[in-house]
Amino acid sequence: MIQDCIDGLIWSTPNLGRLDGYPDVKVVYRTDWNKDKVAVLCGGGAGHEPMHGGFVGRGMLTAAISGETFASPSIDAVLAAIVQVTGPKGCLLIIKNYTGDRLNFSLAAQRARSIYGLEVETVITKDDVATTAERGIAGTLFVHKVAGAMSEEGKSLSEIKAKAEEIITQTVSLGVSFSVVRRLKAESIGLGKMEVGLGIHGEPGARTESRAEANKVMEVLLEGLEAGRAARQLPAPEDGVICLVNNLGGVPPQEMCILVADLMRSKWGPSVKLLIGPGLLCTSLDMNGVSISLLPWSAAMAKLIQEPTAAAAWPAAVVPEFPAPAAIAVRDCFEGVTPSSDEQVKTILEKVCKALIAAKEKLDDLDSKVGDADCGSTMAKAASSVLADQERLPLADPKALCGCLSDILGRTMGGSSGVLLSIMFMGMSGALGKEANSWSTSGPKAFMAGLEAMMHAGGAGKGARTMLDALLPAAEALLADRGLQGAAEAAKAGAEATKEMKPKAGRSENVPESVLKGNADPGAVAASIFFDALT
Repeated sequence: MIQDCIDGLIWSTPNLGRLDGYPDVKVVYRTDWNKDKVAVLCGGGAGHEPMHGGFVGRGMLTAAISGETFASPSIDAVLAAIVQVTGPKGCLLIIKNYTGDRLNFSLAAQRARSIYGLEVETVITKDDVATTAERGIAGTLFVHKVAGAMSEEGKSLSEIKAKAEEIITQTVSLGVSFSVVRRLKAESIGLGKMEVGLGIHGEPGARTESRAEANKVMEVLLEGLEAGRAARQLPAPEDGVICLVNNLGGVPPQEMCILVADLMRSKWGPSVKLLIGPGLLCTSLDMNGVSISLLPWSAAMAKLIQEPTAAAAWPAAVVPEFPAPAAIAVRDCFEGVTPSSDEQVKTILEKVCKALIAAKEKLDDLDSKVGDADCGSTMAKAASSVLADQERLPLADPKALCGCLSDILGRTMGGSSGVLLSIMFMGMSGALGKEANSWSTSGPKAFMAGLEAMMHAGGAGKGARTMLDALLPAAEALLADRGLQGAAEAAKAGAEATKEMKPKAGRSENVPESVLKGNADPGAVAASIFFDALT
């Protein structure tokens, strides 16, 4: 599986290749590398993807070495990687503070020096402040990024190592987890609990607490980082921090963004001068958790962190900003519309709305057999909203009136029916004029234009067992000069016909045919009630 993962990374990322040593040697390296600069390498057990292979690329790692899941790569694999990419400028080998990594990487470095005459320096990351073990976790990525950027600038091995050690001394990281990884499912944090500082291989953390909301989780992390910095006798950053927000594997993107919002709104927010993430950076398979890494900000450090890189998994480091929300440019339907009166239109609106309100229970009962039992409630809510806004409506302006009805239904009705009827009235508005007689001269054609817009957006048509099976016959009757009485009769017949139709759209598609048979579509019945009220 790990080999397939590496191969997938190579297929999907330009300028990456691997050594021909599967299954023992799992090394990803830059194929565009010519050994004229300092090589930067790191590695460790698999299961932390995209770390480390995802950070191989110009401006970050030159090569990455993978072991088996949660197991250090072999000495031979590390040595093979060093020999593959190290030239006369030397190599910096970044080691995370775990026993297997320290032993295997250190011995490989010694062999590279003594057998191949290569200049190899090592540094050991230990950013985790959860326990005295000082494990290397996501803060290691600061070293990857800065060392890679300095290599691209042509800096010497001694300069790069010195800067790496400075970062290692100053970086602090801490995680909070709500679950262990699936492969360790015999272990459990406990129902309703979270573990502060749980290791990326499932090692014990500092303590277990009751689960908390996102803002409290962020508070626990940042207070823990402050305490960890104090325990290491590190001064508080005077100029702010560079902050890396890491998803440990199983947190949904939505929740990661919520955590960032809570971070930036907290009392620590103003100190964050550069933000990396949120993202999957150093994971623990599918662990449900998050970690925060902090590095003191300086202009020079920020420049190196922000230097471009071709590494596929590195997100852009950004200066966090939150512009004032822009005013909404979309006008309210009543803005610029002058209320006007037309007693005939007012009477019709009142009759239709009151008829739909009166039919609420009937339509809900019918919908309970074929849908979610809210057709009547939805229609009644929309009708009540229209009545509430009646004094503001341009009753003498058909075009503007249909536009306002579209807006009211879209805002208040909810569900797909509300949107579809809103589309219908907007389509009618586009086909009507502002003159009061537009109802008689263009009304039937405008109604059909609205239905066509509805069908285009919704995808249903005649015979699909929807409200269209009542609305379309009514429109056809109006176009045939059969008047409102003819339209009402056609709508009623159309609604009745839905009792024997097979659904082709809407929620009824998921209802067994035996349940639907003999029951009319609620939307079609509502349309029939609408037209009946017009007569």
